Amino acid sequence: MKESIHQEFERFMRDEMDDSEREKYIKSKNYEKMINLLTDTLKQFKKD
Repeated sequence: MKESIHQEFERFMRDEMDDSEREKYIKSKNYEKMINLLTDTLKQFKKD
C-alpha cells in the first residue's frame, strides 16, 4: 500500500524515517509540495 503525500510528511514530522529515507525525502517533490502548501496556509493566517 502506497502512502499519501500527507502520510509521508506526517512520518517525516514524527521522525519515523531512517536517515537515508529522510535525506531522500527532503530532496523529493513531495516534500517541496508539502512545504509550499504549509507556507501558503500559514500566510493565510497572517493575512487575517
